[in-house]
Amino acid sequence: MGSEDDRGEGSSMGRDGCADVEAADSPGDALTWGGSTLRGLASIEDLVRWRDEVVGVHRRMILNASAVHDATHRGCDGDGSSAARPVALSALVTLLTAGFDRMRENGELAADTDPARLATSLAAALQGGSLLARASRDITQLEAALDLALSCVRSRSAG
Repeated sequence: MGSEDDRGEGSSMGRDGCADVEAADSPGDALTWGGSTLRGLASIEDLVRWRDEVVGVHRRMILNASAVHDATHRGCDGDGSSAARPVALSALVTLLTAGFDRMRENGELAADTDPARLATSLAAALQGGSLLARASRDITQLEAALDLALSCVRSRSAG
């Protein structure tokens, strides 16, 4: 059985003075980074930048157990801005859905694209890939999962 102490340093981020830090739903959800990038998601290029940010944070976390704490503090520079902060899984799906909806509206995704379904698929790839990467200490597991999910998004491209 796990306890709140099992969550690690990422669970106390709201107390570090950073503005609008979103708490994770569970310990695994603390690994869904990149909310600031997703808030402006409007293109596949934005999605690729988010993927690269997530992989970079996970790489540091896998290589160094204290990277969650370090990345959190690097993400807060005292003015409340963030480059990489954890986003709860439910917030991740909401941000992705809104981004895919914008991409559909601006013609980047096909008109019959289901933004919520794409968002759920990408969130599942992130969570599954993250679990595999941490268990194997091999970041290529996460890269493969996210890249496959991105290819699904690209397949919905309009044009």
